Amino acid sequence: MLQNPSEALTLSVHEMAARCGVSPSTIVRLAQDIGFKGLKEMKMQLAMEVGTLLPAFEGGARLDDQGHAAAVFENTTLGLHETLEGLDHTAMNEAVAALASANKVDVYGASTSFLVGLDLVEKLKRLGIYASGYSNAYMQAISAMSLAAGDVAFAVTYSGETAEVIETLQVAGEQGATTIALTNFSDSTVVQVADIVVSTSVSRHLLPDGSMGGRIAQLYIVDLIFTKLFASDPARFAAKFHKYNQILLNKVSKAKDPTRPGQAPQWGDGAGDDEQELGIMSLLGSDK
Repeated sequence: MLQNPSEALTLSVHEMAARCGVSPSTIVRLAQDIGFKGLKEMKMQLAMEVGTLLPAFEGGARLDDQGHAAAVFENTTLGLHETLEGLDHTAMNEAVAALASANKVDVYGASTSFLVGLDLVEKLKRLGIYASGYSNAYMQAISAMSLAAGDVAFAVTYSGETAEVIETLQVAGEQGATTIALTNFSDSTVVQVADIVVSTSVSRHLLPDGSMGGRIAQLYIVDLIFTKLFASDPARFAAKFHKYNQILLNKVSKAKDPTRPGQAPQWGDGAGDDEQELGIMSLLGSDK
């Protein structure tokens, strides 16, 4: 743990014991001997300490140097590669199936994990799936109480130990909803209250207030869910997505309308407009 704290966070008690050449019970006793209830609590404290370790850049380099840019890029891509390699495809497919058949989807999270949750909400809405997310813990709890069988509660918590999010997910499960957790730690507390667990596998933490690589890995999982949902029922979701695109295209068209006061400067005129509109439609997947 002292030599490789970030890697230690990703290891189960059995993996850690094997690395150290001791029994799993010895690892647990170590945690208890230094004042923790168990390994999970010790790893939570370790995660907080690791999160405060600033990257060890070369002395004298400025924040905008290529070396800093490369370090952030490497950290992010490493997290993506680790998440891809550790992906549980069975759990992912179960999560996609639950979301596809859900009457309603509630998404819970805190801090940057909530922002990832909002991205999931927006993507589900694109496919015509009724979804909502609240930043306030009380509203999350109230919303969870309204769920029932056939609904889905989706919790995003990088550490897997955010108390309010765990409690809300548990409440949702007690109402009969299917519960899904997106976390980075497979032995965290949220796993115990989730029916389905989809994990990232980020081992390196670069800055305080969460892992940048972790946030990007979470967004990768959200995009993967969106892609697999679309592929699971193209006939159903293509129609919904096309409708969403038409609404968005209409917004773009209104923004270009010169008769509307207070609008931003026009894109151009003549052939240039046609080329710009074609580019937008191509990005939106329009049939035009």
